[in-house]
Amino acid sequence: SAAVRQRALMPATIAHRYVLVPSRSADTAAATDAAAATATHADADAGTDAVVDATTDAGADVAVHYRSSTDEAKAVADEIRARGRQATTVGADLSDADEAARAVAEASATLGTIDILVNNVGTVVWKTLDELSPQDWQTCLNGTVTATWHACRAVLPAMRRQGFGRIVNILDADADALAPVVYATPYKIGKTGALVLTKSLACNEAPHGITVNAISPGVLEDSEKTVPLERIPAGRPGRYEDLAGALLFLVSEQAAYLTGTNLKVSGGYLI
Repeated sequence: SAAVRQRALMPATIAHRYVLVPSRSADTAAATDAAAATATHADADAGTDAVVDATTDAGADVAVHYRSSTDEAKAVADEIRARGRQATTVGADLSDADEAARAVAEASATLGTIDILVNNVGTVVWKTLDELSPQDWQTCLNGTVTATWHACRAVLPAMRRQGFGRIVNILDADADALAPVVYATPYKIGKTGALVLTKSLACNEAPHGITVNAISPGVLEDSEKTVPLERIPAGRPGRYEDLAGALLFLVSEQAAYLTGTNLKVSGGYLI
């Protein structure tokens, strides 16, 4: 019917849902504070802003995570409030399970039970394997798969109690590939590990009404590392609106039966 068609074309709405957005850490060539999660930093701030913009416009209230960039995170929260939604900030080192649990508890105390978790985390150390120190290695794994796991682990009990939850992990276009990676090897391992974690949690949590999916972006319009456009079948880099559209679908009621999926938003790059 026309009514059914109209409903199918409506944008995803997540009004009155509470979203926690662990934000990405700064890309860095050294390990000094490399795991520091920031709300606004180069590629990281644009990605976090895209998540915040999409979920806020869809009617959600948002908790913005940070590790050390307090002022930037508060600025994002102020912008959310100016748009008529509730917001709070939570500071934590998500590589520490206890801190992750505390951050979720603080966010929940302000906004209520977290319905949606978007893990936009990742730490890159641009070195070859022979240049990496043990600290570099651990920093990258902590800033990718470990932080993702700790955040998921912290929100799952409440999601189970309410019989609803949406978890979306932001990965990388080659997270599903097993090809050699000369630079930033532990980052690649961390993102591939996060994909395995996504699929494993999806199976584990489906009986509880919780979906766990991933989005793997390709080259974005402001990516630090780029490739020739002829390598991208779509002929252009990705835009943050492309990621936002995928995210809103995955957290919507329309995607209730979709779990364990990795949406590669790459314009055909690395498919």
